[in-house]
Amino acid sequence: MRILLINPPDRNKVVENPDENGEEFLEADSFGDFPPLGALYVLSHLEAHSTGHQLFFKDCVAERSDYEQLRAYIEDIRPDVVGITSFTVCLMDVVLTARLIREVVPDVHLCLGGHHPIAYPKEAAELPEFDSVVVGEGEEVFTELVGRLETGRDFTDIRGVYTRDSIGRHLDNPVRDKRFLARVTVPAAYVEDIDALPMLNRAYIRQYRYHNIIGSTDDLATILSSRGCPYRCTFCDVPIKSYRERSPAAVCDEIEACLAMGYKEFRFYDDLFNINERKVIAFCDELDRRGLRITWDFRGRVNAVSRESLVRARASGLRMISFGVETGSDDGLRILKKATTTAKIRQAFAWCRELGILTVADYIIGQPFEKTPDDIRRNIDFLVALDPDYAQISVLKLYPNTEMYDDATARGVVAPGRWQEFSVNPRRDFIVDHWNEFMDLTTLVREQKRAYRRFYFRLPYILRSVRQTGSLYQFLSKAKGAMKLIKTNLRMAG
Repeated sequence: MRILLINPPDRNKVVENPDENGEEFLEADSFGDFPPLGALYVLSHLEAHSTGHQLFFKDCVAERSDYEQLRAYIEDIRPDVVGITSFTVCLMDVVLTARLIREVVPDVHLCLGGHHPIAYPKEAAELPEFDSVVVGEGEEVFTELVGRLETGRDFTDIRGVYTRDSIGRHLDNPVRDKRFLARVTVPAAYVEDIDALPMLNRAYIRQYRYHNIIGSTDDLATILSSRGCPYRCTFCDVPIKSYRERSPAAVCDEIEACLAMGYKEFRFYDDLFNINERKVIAFCDELDRRGLRITWDFRGRVNAVSRESLVRARASGLRMISFGVETGSDDGLRILKKATTTAKIRQAFAWCRELGILTVADYIIGQPFEKTPDDIRRNIDFLVALDPDYAQISVLKLYPNTEMYDDATARGVVAPGRWQEFSVNPRRDFIVDHWNEFMDLTTLVREQKRAYRRFYFRLPYILRSVRQTGSLYQFLSKAKGAMKLIKTNLRMAG
């Protein structure tokens, strides 16, 4: 059979932060392009555990493909089975992609996977465009699904694979699997031993050049060293709460394969890389044992770093850490259940500055404890004093399956059921909910722009940033960001 895994176009992504002109202030591609690793894992597993199939992988986002280009591609390969990866905010494009494929190949089997069916299994299964959906981790179950389809056998007994009919028997008898968010109430697919999964076959994506706007090159390899996050931050909708690590040896095997393909920069895209200092040091030990000299960075938590682990990581090529700071007061951190303090945040950033590790502070404004613009500006005071090398400042978005969203619906800040309705009937005019009890979205986005200007247009910061620019790619990335902020300034002044 001819089997295609596809990351659909993102031409109709849900608007998250429209400004006073209705324009998205920060688009998704403002921060870079990253490969859909989940879909690539699924295809690599199928390749390793089945034979006789022709396999295809298409990342429409990386290609900037429109629907006419996609139609031509589908007409050319005419797949028998298509797996479409998804996020809820991109559901309109997911549905349009499925409809297009069905028009070209009416008998194709369309399977929906990714984040969306985990968040909304019932609504996903009821979408008329799809023949099946995968709830959970898809590597093993998609391979089994393909085998059943090839031989014409029933597949509705595969755990985590559902149709609009088969899911019904689970809705009246919900299950609670503590490995997932509480809202996942149907049996979900799960990979216990992620080390047993085959290595990603990046030959499917090597023609694409992925990048991080604050990276050092425009040819980035993203790697997962773990899955899941055990923390319970009130705003976060990471669906899998159990934490599973790959061995340092398996991770370094993958790094060596990437180096052989020409990759030189590596970003660990784990929900949480540094679960503890032991993991970081063990990874550095394996890098050093093999004599691997790479440039790498990760996303992590300040309460899980130590100076010793940072010293080891820096000596092994660590360039940058993105820390989820989120807010600048101990009361705010407690409300968000961040399991840390402002003192620990300051210490972690001070260690990084001392050791020459670049830092990114991920920050959120528009929290329910910020009731006026002055509250937001006082919160930004902490960010400016912290003085990281980069800051990414978001307006709080209220996503379902989070404690924050439940609080918002209980207090009447957002209307319950909006996302469920969207998931059944996605539309272009849908806007993500924000905490607008005290300030409307226009005010919040205006404060977001003001915070960016305040952080990035400080003369000492600009001089330091110039000194740190080490490549043409970095220069062009910084210039692009500066021009965007200048353009915003002129528009606000007008």
